[in-house]
Amino acid sequence: MSKRVKFDYFKVYARSYDQIRDVMEERLCNLEEVIRDAQKIHVADRIFSAGNDRARLQDIKEHNGKWELHFIRIRKDNFPLKAHDNGEVSFFDDMDEAEGFGEEVSALFDPENCVIMVRRNMFSLPPSSIASFFTSLIDEIGFTVLFKPLVHPKSMELLKQEHLIRSAEVSIADVKNASEKTKKSLGQILSRTQSIKEPVNIQFKIGLAQKGSKKYSKIPIYEDIENFANDPNANRVEIKFKENEDTKVETIDLINNRLTDFHVFSKRDVNPESRNILHNTVIEKMRQLYQGRVDEIYNTYE
Repeated sequence: MSKRVKFDYFKVYARSYDQIRDVMEERLCNLEEVIRDAQKIHVADRIFSAGNDRARLQDIKEHNGKWELHFIRIRKDNFPLKAHDNGEVSFFDDMDEAEGFGEEVSALFDPENCVIMVRRNMFSLPPSSIASFFTSLIDEIGFTVLFKPLVHPKSMELLKQEHLIRSAEVSIADVKNASEKTKKSLGQILSRTQSIKEPVNIQFKIGLAQKGSKKYSKIPIYEDIENFANDPNANRVEIKFKENEDTKVETIDLINNRLTDFHVFSKRDVNPESRNILHNTVIEKMRQLYQGRVDEIYNTYE
């Protein structure tokens, strides 16, 4: 048995209200102080919402200037059945109301670069849920912690505001936890299409009709594309565009240009009791992967 695990990288930002200038401002955010404060909170009280489930910051450790965070996503309903090889099935009836199934999620925070690395899988926490947890700990009116994917600078350089965007295919996972900019953009896109004097298709795939559209026509969604590309919950942002009305259509996928890593864990990495790969094994590999990326992050993604 082997298991392929994905790791995503995010820059940590904070949005807050500047009373003197009367504007919302956004800046890099070092979570080190709030993580130290979280260490002082009893583990049973480090609980936060994760969609329909709850989650808990189970453990915090500092290692070589990096913070290793062990989260647990807790399921207290929709339990699976126990299935025996002999054909019998049974329930997990020995669990009381205070117990649930815990799915491990590992994260590594580098205060020097304000970067957080998160293990991603089907049971993992949405990055927005982790960011919201830190926001709740800071507890300042108008202050919000944001995780933005590390997208290679040249990705957005390929797409310019003056380009003729012909179509976009966007997929958002867990839209309820998507960023507010993403939610706003989804609504605005439909209203903007009213200004186009020809049919527009939307699935959410949105595009000009292949037959009959003029060479200079474009869909006015450049700013929205930027919002989608910066949303951790977006897992597909594929754009078809032309540099001008006389050039050929090109395709770029902004998600594929995000900084990610994959590692295949082998059978020997699986804990025999849990039949899964535990946090300590994962975080050790995350240390190695991050160390191999740190120069690239510092020089390319500042």
